[in-house]
Amino acid sequence: MAALVAAAISLVVSARRIRADRELAAQQHEEARRASTRLRAEALADGRAERWWGMYQWTLARMDAVGPHRAARLLRTLESQAPGPAERALVWAANDLLTVPAEGGDDDA
Repeated sequence: MAALVAAAISLVVSARRIRADRELAAQQHEEARRASTRLRAEALADGRAERWWGMYQWTLARMDAVGPHRAARLLRTLESQAPGPAERALVWAANDLLTVPAEGGDDDA
């Protein structure tokens, strides 16, 4: 009789341990999925920021060649796609560079 009671207790304890292990595994799987999703989103954001920076540098290098109206349009597009406030500030600074020579040219004439 004692052996049957011990076996029943062992079975209950084992079943609880198995259930707890499954719940823990499910939680760890969910945490890993969330971490993976977050890392993927961060990688996409980093990629967008790098592409934006490349477009910004390209635009700055060609501002004189494309003319002020097209340069202003390019800067407006860059501003609309800027990943954050620092990048928008860079666009505003570039826009100031675009307008300063025109204003300075009128003063020198």
